[in-house]
Amino acid sequence: MTANRRNVLAGMGGMASVTVAGCLGEMVSGGGEQETVLWNQFTEGEQKTLDKHLKTFNEGRDDELHSENLSDVKKQLKTAIPAGDGPHTFPWAHDRIGKYESQDFVYNAKDDVEVDLAGTYTENAASAVQWNDGVYGLPYASETVSLMYNPKLVEQPPETLSEMVSIMEDHHDPQNSKWGLSCPPKTAYFVSAFLQAFGGNIYDKESRDVGIEDDAFIEGIELLQNSIWPYVAEATKYAEQMPPFADGNAPFAINGPWQLSGFRDSGVDATVAPLPDIEGGSPNPYTGVQTWYFTSQLNGASDVSLDTTVEWAEWYTTTEDVILGNAQEHGLIPVHKNYTESDELGDDVATFAKTVAMGTPMPSDPRIDTVWTPLESGLQQIFTGQKEPEEAMSAAADEIRSRWE
Repeated sequence: MTANRRNVLAGMGGMASVTVAGCLGEMVSGGGEQETVLWNQFTEGEQKTLDKHLKTFNEGRDDELHSENLSDVKKQLKTAIPAGDGPHTFPWAHDRIGKYESQDFVYNAKDDVEVDLAGTYTENAASAVQWNDGVYGLPYASETVSLMYNPKLVEQPPETLSEMVSIMEDHHDPQNSKWGLSCPPKTAYFVSAFLQAFGGNIYDKESRDVGIEDDAFIEGIELLQNSIWPYVAEATKYAEQMPPFADGNAPFAINGPWQLSGFRDSGVDATVAPLPDIEGGSPNPYTGVQTWYFTSQLNGASDVSLDTTVEWAEWYTTTEDVILGNAQEHGLIPVHKNYTESDELGDDVATFAKTVAMGTPMPSDPRIDTVWTPLESGLQQIFTGQKEPEEAMSAAADEIRSRWE
């Protein structure tokens, strides 16, 4: 372990930030040194916060960590990593660890990290970054989607889904560019709370099989079909679903902490509320653990780049200013044991934490990656009247299992 790394772990940091445009992996600087690189897909508000933290981390370092913001990190990784390019680290939810490990996209840092995972992070967070006895990243926050409302349009958040539907009905007027809800309804993660509300599940990690054909899951689809789908704009892509709420033309949004600053920067006082109660069931959203991944670029990296990458993840996930700043500015729920019950986290975090407590961690099994496209195509067919739920989910399940074969 270098002296510089010991200093970081002792809490010594600094200030200087460099943003690199167009970097693909370990670039060569003027002095012949290879640069250490992170990629991210943060929103504008999140990027500002990241730049601030990079300043602190980079001060006084011979090997500065460089950042590049991309529009589609997953797509870029898919082509860059096999070509020997790409970043040394990137932030993403934990659920891709199993898939990326099977593709040799990630680096096992079990022998490199100095942090005691079990002693530092919550049980779910420490478990989330491990797969097949390896450590493929470090966790910095937990998150899920929850209800948001515009206090100019809604006096009090609804306690039940029936109350929410009534409010959406009052505001929904597509002919005048008004809608009841901003939410990408066929993106399974965003509506998992409803799909799994009656005891069904998208994927069973014990049986390693999908549960989308089960009666309980079909009941969740019908709930979504009747109570959510009628109140969203016809355009179902994520970016197209944001303007109704951001422009003040919808009373509600279902979204995560990453979107909070964007909504508020648009002029809407987005206020977070727990997901409403569901008659005969209970909301069960998928939850994620945001993680700084260690990529396979570290396998051939210099010792300096390896140290910088691991130090960054350790520093970011254990530094109080980072943890509290992410909570207060972006509603990210701390997973560091010393801060999970801090009274400095703010109302957003406290509310998101209530919704996280309702939910289920996303599976890390690489099989889950093949579930999303058939499932979401099936939801689209149901919502547009092309198929009944049972038929669509049976076909989706068959397609998923055929991909596993």
